[in-house]
Amino acid sequence: MRKAASLIVFLVCSLQVSGGAVDVKPVIDAQLLGGQNYYNGSASSFGGLASLTLSPYTQFNERWSLVPLYAGNYRGTKQVTDLVGGGTLFQDSQDHTFSTKLIRSFTNGLKLKAVGGYGLEWLRETKDESWTKGLYDNRRSFGGGEAEWSWDKDRYVRLAYDYYRIRFPNYQSLESGQVNNGLGRELSQPNVLDNSNHALTLGARVGLPGDGYADLSANYTFRQYGQQNLVNAAGALVADTRHDKVQTLSAQGTWPVYLGATKRLFTSVGYTWTHLYSDQNHYDTNQVFFNPDYYAYIQNTVTNQWTLLMGDTADPWALNLNGSLSRQKYSDRLVQNATGVFGSDLTRVDAAYVGVGFSYPIAKGFHLIANTYFGWNDSNNTYNALYQYHYNTQTYLMGFSYAY
Repeated sequence: MRKAASLIVFLVCSLQVSGGAVDVKPVIDAQLLGGQNYYNGSASSFGGLASLTLSPYTQFNERWSLVPLYAGNYRGTKQVTDLVGGGTLFQDSQDHTFSTKLIRSFTNGLKLKAVGGYGLEWLRETKDESWTKGLYDNRRSFGGGEAEWSWDKDRYVRLAYDYYRIRFPNYQSLESGQVNNGLGRELSQPNVLDNSNHALTLGARVGLPGDGYADLSANYTFRQYGQQNLVNAAGALVADTRHDKVQTLSAQGTWPVYLGATKRLFTSVGYTWTHLYSDQNHYDTNQVFFNPDYYAYIQNTVTNQWTLLMGDTADPWALNLNGSLSRQKYSDRLVQNATGVFGSDLTRVDAAYVGVGFSYPIAKGFHLIANTYFGWNDSNNTYNALYQYHYNTQTYLMGFSYAY
């Protein structure tokens, strides 16, 4: 996204700062947690989480502001991530994102924003794998624009367009054995995971009865895999390439349940509907079997969160309880038994998650944190050699956070 970044730099250099000095407000948010992680009941070595966000928020005047941002994360616990059409198990991961956002504010509540940036994600399937050498390591360049109009405090509507491109630089050199591993004929060529995306998002925050508010969002993403050719019923690759369409609708309501002098209780309930349509098929060379529309699915997710705040209003201690339930139903992906033989039923994947978090202020900006997570994943597809359909996780972490 060199063009987007160049445009932002040009606009910043063109600003006429008048009526006072430039105001720079550094923003820092950091976490360091350590603990134990269990995957399918088996304890991993001592692991942890670390995150750091840095942003020297710069306000030139009442109209123009600039937000450079660095966001980095390390996750030292086992995780299952969907990158190729199903869950892949990774031992640990880290990601780093650099971005710049330029904001033009108007007196009527309108804000126009331009953003550009670059991100890196490194994923290790084994602990002895070197960083930056993973098969699914990826790089992401992005840019876009947004218009937001606010008519009251925390009440707004926004329309955004984003373009982003994701590349997998190591897949070309390491993919030679993927067909034999069962990934399918369609994923047997170099650079088949590289994709470009056009995303349009409409979002809003509006008031609700009972002093609550609702966050609403609708997103449409058009995704192109420029070097992933479609596979036909004979297992041959044709000239046409893969295209995906992703539609997402989400709504979440938040309300105060109790508001006292030293205690405040809030709850939120959310729902997300996701439909992925793909024109790509699947050809399993081990079973010599063709499965059309293999990657398309519909997913429904329900979430609930409770937050209890106690003590000082400006810096309270907090107790959080959150959970989610989801079902992902593939449109035409047939189930497989433990040996890989295809059946007649359609694959579904069910997931449940429960988390408890505690935060206690110990000094200005510093908090003691303790988190516990439990997750379950189940499916009527019993073939686990390719994707992780059946697993459970438990994570126990404790550490510190700092915010400025």
